[in-house]
Amino acid sequence: MYRGDQQPMAKHEDYELHGTPATGEGEGDRAFYPPQPQHGYVDPRAPPLPPMNVSDAVGGGAKDNVITVHGYMHKQGKRTIKGPIHKSWKRRYFALEKAKIYYFHSHLECRQYFTTRNADLVVGAVELKDALQLRPCARLDLPHKGFEVHTKRRVWVLCPETDDEYRMWFQGVERAIVANGAGNIIERKLPNVRKYLMKGNLTYRLFYFLFLLTGIVELLALVFWFVIGVEPCDASRMEVDCATITSTSLDTLRCMDQPFSGWFTPPNWYMKVAAVDEVLCFHDPPIPQWASYFALLFAELLTFALGVLYYLGMWKPVRRGAHYFDEFEPAVPDELWPKVDVLLCHYSEPAEETIDTLMACMNLQYPPHLLQIYVLDDGYCKSKWSKGNNVPTVELNKGILEMAGDLRQEVAQFMYDRVCDPNEEMEVYAWRKLHSSANLPSPSRPKVVNRADCAAGSFRDDYRYPGLPHVTFIGRVKPETHYSKAGNINNCLYNEGANGRYLIILDTDMQPHPKFILATLPFFFDDEDRQDKVKYMCCGIGCNNVAKLCCASCKIAGVPEEQISYCSKDCFENAMHVQSAVHRRQVNGTMSDTRANKKELRCMNCDAKLGKSGVCRKCNPGDGSESEDVAALHTYSDDVRDNAVAFVQTPQYFRDCIQLQIGDPLGHRNATFYDAIQTGQDGYDCASFAGTNAMFRREALDSIGGIQYGSLTEDCYTGQVLCSMGWKAQYFRKDFEGEPSERIRLAEGLIPDSVAGSLAQRKRWAKGNFQIVLMNKNTQYMDPEWKLPEV
Repeated sequence: MYRGDQQPMAKHEDYELHGTPATGEGEGDRAFYPPQPQHGYVDPRAPPLPPMNVSDAVGGGAKDNVITVHGYMHKQGKRTIKGPIHKSWKRRYFALEKAKIYYFHSHLECRQYFTTRNADLVVGAVELKDALQLRPCARLDLPHKGFEVHTKRRVWVLCPETDDEYRMWFQGVERAIVANGAGNIIERKLPNVRKYLMKGNLTYRLFYFLFLLTGIVELLALVFWFVIGVEPCDASRMEVDCATITSTSLDTLRCMDQPFSGWFTPPNWYMKVAAVDEVLCFHDPPIPQWASYFALLFAELLTFALGVLYYLGMWKPVRRGAHYFDEFEPAVPDELWPKVDVLLCHYSEPAEETIDTLMACMNLQYPPHLLQIYVLDDGYCKSKWSKGNNVPTVELNKGILEMAGDLRQEVAQFMYDRVCDPNEEMEVYAWRKLHSSANLPSPSRPKVVNRADCAAGSFRDDYRYPGLPHVTFIGRVKPETHYSKAGNINNCLYNEGANGRYLIILDTDMQPHPKFILATLPFFFDDEDRQDKVKYMCCGIGCNNVAKLCCASCKIAGVPEEQISYCSKDCFENAMHVQSAVHRRQVNGTMSDTRANKKELRCMNCDAKLGKSGVCRKCNPGDGSESEDVAALHTYSDDVRDNAVAFVQTPQYFRDCIQLQIGDPLGHRNATFYDAIQTGQDGYDCASFAGTNAMFRREALDSIGGIQYGSLTEDCYTGQVLCSMGWKAQYFRKDFEGEPSERIRLAEGLIPDSVAGSLAQRKRWAKGNFQIVLMNKNTQYMDPEWKLPEV
């Protein structure tokens, strides 16, 4: 119906569309004579306005109907009173005509409107002449990929249904805004890493203050109005002395002429507030009643204090989004791609589950020469220590091997099937022997490891083949105090030579998505909160300083920023950018009033207008002087001076099972923790480490000596120690971002198959948290002969 890219049609083409006799095949060479209405004739069926030809192209012909883009999009409604939840999305049919976007309930009403111009058919319109900004929408709760149009009155969020439609709409709206001289800045792409403040913060904070108020009122009531120490002996005779009340009462009463059983005398203002300043005889409560009162007061005070801290943790919840690491723009240089170690922790789980997870790790989309997978089997062998003997007796853990299977042999079979010829005559066991090594203590050499607190030795198999990730099996020989999972991980890091710059920790059943590394690695290389993050160098001749401002007119017109960026107003004027051919060509072709825009300068960081001095007051507060120029450009960097992220935690998802189908009665999804608590803690950059599905910076773990000991929940304690040292901990989930087909679960696992297993798991969590609170933080568990790596 709408043809926005065609040339204007000749007068007779309107009739060719309908196959009129004048355009028949047999009359192709005859002259065309369009029908002429009689003088004074008025068609009674004609609309009040002339019909619009909706197939005209932009700028074609003298007619007014200029439809460039049309189609269905999703828009969000507008509330008169803002609430904690966004209004629902509505699917509407949109049509862009010149500098105005109309939207209708359906395409039929759109067709009818551009035929009749009946205003009642229009649901609403977006006036692009008032547009201030156009940019991709960074929100992570969109039904589809969307863009924002900022006007003087509101922000319009529109979501086309496909990527092709998104590009078509964005280009069309961009041309309309530029052609009308509107808009300060047009962003065409989202930043590589972004953060979205979740909806409903104001409402949440209002209820938080109401909670504080009601809690304080309750505590004051317990102290002033419900305290048993100032209770009248006879509420009906408050001004009667104790002797009279005792002599005239039939019941045995415990009365005293002093409050609080005579233990202390409260001040007069307290008695007035409690409304007992005229009481002459007070009840003398027994000791058990006092104990019950103070127990109630302590419980209420403790509950209130914990509630204040708990709800304060969700004060500013955020969600994070990022492009995949291989989709960064500009692309990350090959030499900056780091080596990543994957640590797969196993103890007594079925070997088949671990092999399935190993297969998922092999499918990770990352250069294989930069990926090493460690299968850490903590149940392969057991060591028996005798008093006075520094060398343990090591033997296979037959109980676990019979129950769970021989994981070492299963890993060998897995690699054998992938690298060996099907006609290979060598047995798997013999082939495994070619890759095996053992590092065991002996009387002549009792210490064979660097760090003795996490291992006494190990059995190891290495499978290194071109085109495949390096796979290593490690069976730890446990020391006398083995520290369970924490010791297993630390043994790999500090005794087995794991040297990746980053590492992923996974439980044996948690299968990562192929894009797990590409999705989580960006947060270590880019940070939108970094103040000195600049992309371009000053375009002034002979100036190598970092650019801080750019020409707004050329930026709106689409000129690359690296060609119009300057470090100061002096460089901008010395380069005579306003007189340059680039500026004149872009301004004259795109701006309606060049005189008002040709010298307008804007800051590249905050987009604020710059004054006569050319200095941004927002970015350079104080005396208005410019800060010292940065000597070098800040490109992608994972140096701790530019990015202090210690780890990125992702949610725990579970594969479909009968327990989830019947409503998850045991709460395995932990929705409160992963949807509320983690997002709130992420607002403070101190998300919790959940023990699995997390990517760590190796330098961060080295700074604290690896995974911490002293608690059953070593994961939670490790995250707390890192945050206390100034490291950042972030939380990221990928199932809120992009098209529905792009929303992925970064890792999925299995839930306990019994109620007893679930309760034992929660008991361990609760006990570990109590250990963290009550433990002595100064206790040294590490090997005293081992020294922390320098970070």
